[in-house]
Amino acid sequence: MSTIYLISSLPMLREDAPPPISPEQFLAMCWEQLTASEAAAAAQLLAGPAQKDPPVAPFVGRWRDKEAILRNAIAVERARRVGQDPAKWLRPTADCDVRLAKMAEAVLQERGPLAKEKAVDHALWVAADEMGGPDPMAVERVYAYAVQLAILTRWQTRSPERGRETFAALTEVPITL
Repeated sequence: MSTIYLISSLPMLREDAPPPISPEQFLAMCWEQLTASEAAAAAQLLAGPAQKDPPVAPFVGRWRDKEAILRNAIAVERARRVGQDPAKWLRPTADCDVRLAKMAEAVLQERGPLAKEKAVDHALWVAADEMGGPDPMAVERVYAYAVQLAILTRWQTRSPERGRETFAALTEVPITL
């Protein structure tokens, strides 16, 4: 099992390009080259924020915390703008990150929901990259890669057609007399 081999064989991810590897391929490589607990952590990170299982690695817990910090900062700013108390939208966090809070302010300066969502993902991309640490061959780099791959994969599943279909399904109101 070799983290170095895995990292050196992974294709480069670019924030503005489609993912060069599928999540399934990435996870298969993780299960081949990492320990079971490290591969499970990569799988948790790839699954995204909806994952409710307890973190299997400290990085996963710290990542969930970073994500919550960003989303909390956005919720606080939105609530402030409309004069409401943000408490019911906040998630508990173990840490604070002033830089992410500043990025949340930048997110809300964007026009339109698509631009805002891209700005959120950019902030998460940057946070994941920073959490990967300075050692390019550490397992934390694999974890950051998993987060970034999840971001790119999510954007690949979106298209104007699917958006219109979803909108139609959500707004279609059956008329019963």
